[in-house]
Amino acid sequence: MKIKAFLTTFFISILLFSCAEDNDITVPRNLQEYIESTSDGNFGDVVACAASISSTECYIFYYPEEGATDIRYYEADSLNVDETDFSNYRRKVLTNSDVFGDKLGMFYREDEDDNWCLVTYMLDGELHKSNTIRLKNASSQTGWTDEVAIAYPETLTPNFTWSDYGITDTTIYFQVISETEDDTFVSGTCTEDTFFQYYDTSNVVFNINEDDLPEDDLVEDTEYQFTMMAVSDDNWVNFVIEETFIPKNLQEYLDENSDKTIEESIAFAASNSSDNSLTYVYYYPLVGASAYRYYETDNADVDETDFSNYRRKDLSDAAVYGGKLRRYLREDDDNEGWCIVTYIIGDVLYKSEPVRIKSQTSPTEWSTEVTITYPQTLMPQFTWTDGTATTSEKYLEILTNSDSEVLSATFTTDKTFQYYNDANVISYIHTDTPPTLIFSDEYDIAILGLSSDNWVNLFIQETFLSE
Repeated sequence: MKIKAFLTTFFISILLFSCAEDNDITVPRNLQEYIESTSDGNFGDVVACAASISSTECYIFYYPEEGATDIRYYEADSLNVDETDFSNYRRKVLTNSDVFGDKLGMFYREDEDDNWCLVTYMLDGELHKSNTIRLKNASSQTGWTDEVAIAYPETLTPNFTWSDYGITDTTIYFQVISETEDDTFVSGTCTEDTFFQYYDTSNVVFNINEDDLPEDDLVEDTEYQFTMMAVSDDNWVNFVIEETFIPKNLQEYLDENSDKTIEESIAFAASNSSDNSLTYVYYYPLVGASAYRYYETDNADVDETDFSNYRRKDLSDAAVYGGKLRRYLREDDDNEGWCIVTYIIGDVLYKSEPVRIKSQTSPTEWSTEVTITYPQTLMPQFTWTDGTATTSEKYLEILTNSDSEVLSATFTTDKTFQYYNDANVISYIHTDTPPTLIFSDEYDIAILGLSSDNWVNLFIQETFLSE
């Protein structure tokens, strides 16, 4: 799960305790007094750390061993106290939730001040206590990123390498692998290196797996999430990495379907009109298509014809232009690459040409500049010019009615097209003869200028009334 977004998935609740004898809320009592009443001074350990999601919000993560009860959160009276003097800590009731398939617990704290805190629980009659945690939400906020290099020595043994971003006080890196769909916990390990391979324990210094082994082997074509927390000596998380991955590359998928005929399909991509971090990847599915898949390279500096460089990503997609096309939504602030879309019909696997994503280096230019004339009644002619990018080799013209139904979808190499006239049309994707337009009805024209690498340089959209 995306733990930074977890805040939106639960409501803050206040827990009321009826037992005044051991409450610490209705009958105030500091942590030292609680320790003296429940422990002989020998403690079990609690693994815990904290990360901020804003200057006023923190998550306090902890690992509750099986059978843990009476889980508590304590916080110091202020930052300017001796953090090792437990008489300075008071219990606070915070919202407490399970994460990573209930393998970890998480308190949610909302406070603008830095402070000291710790977590306790009881296990088999023994008090367990975490080391003190230095909350730094105001002074040193946690960084959140998806920047991690994932390589695959074998399909089901990915390794992960990340940067420490020049931060010098990180002492340990905590990695969690979980299934994305239902947040099932798979593995939890700690290394002192900025590297981890599933499942190689040669540099693992601690883990929270049952019997020191992952609960499950990874499964091909299943989406997982890699989460890494860089933890300092005072148990503050300097930065968090979250990234999804799916074992099995495109070449392996093609090899698995070697009994199928491979045919080419149509796909192209454009950046959003106002936000370059959003990219639309359009594709044209033939009737009967199923098993849609989206693949992408880690960056643009690869051989785009080597299909082993493409990893599957589980992006959301939806029908557009009345269902004639479908469109994946890709979100990435700065990374470009190559992508390919595939689908299957019967014994044929359709694969698009590589599509070069240029959302940062050459974002799509959106415009309404098109000249519409009528050489013949109800047969409008559209003429346009290139924008700042002059590398378009062909143009896709899509004419739709007010119900978004595609009436005509054609490709030309000229910067002109006349409805119902295919004299300069090199190909088309509409399947029926275009209908006659209705006088004075409203229609939309979309014109896409495509480069040889299937990037949309120019995207013209305009509404007009037929004449």
